[in-house]
Amino acid sequence: MSLTEEPRPAGADDPIDEIDLAILGDVRALYEDADPVPAGLLTRVAFALDLAGLEDEIARLEASGLEAVGVRGTEQSRTITFDSESLTIVVQVSPSGDTMRVDGWLAPPAVHHVRLRTGEKDFHTSSDELGRFVLLDVPHGLVQIAVEAEDGASPAGGRTVVTPAVVL
Repeated sequence: MSLTEEPRPAGADDPIDEIDLAILGDVRALYEDADPVPAGLLTRVAFALDLAGLEDEIARLEASGLEAVGVRGTEQSRTITFDSESLTIVVQVSPSGDTMRVDGWLAPPAVHHVRLRTGEKDFHTSSDELGRFVLLDVPHGLVQIAVEAEDGASPAGGRTVVTPAVVL
């Protein structure tokens, strides 16, 4: 052993045995009690990963910082911005009875195919030449948006732009 080598503890190279497995089981139980996996997390992760392909461009969720100050009435809406290298997607979500209305804008503006995906149903529409689109009767819950050009090309130089999954 050279002067720079750390001494290895006895048994460090031995295969995992029953005692090791028991210790690992205790550590797992400790974490499951102290910091359990949130309910539905595995479903949400699988949902988010299901749409995104290796060739897709993933948009980032941008923090909004806007708050409704001095607003009268009970109607509430929220604005969510997603930003990617090639496209910005802004959506305003407003309650509409038991469902939601999603108004969206794409920048730079152009005609694109827009798909809003829920766990139960996909909603399809197209943005107009100003980049505006509307989706009605969207259920509350986890959604994800994918944007591609109408002619089969995409706003991201051959890639679909996909947002992270968010809860509406």
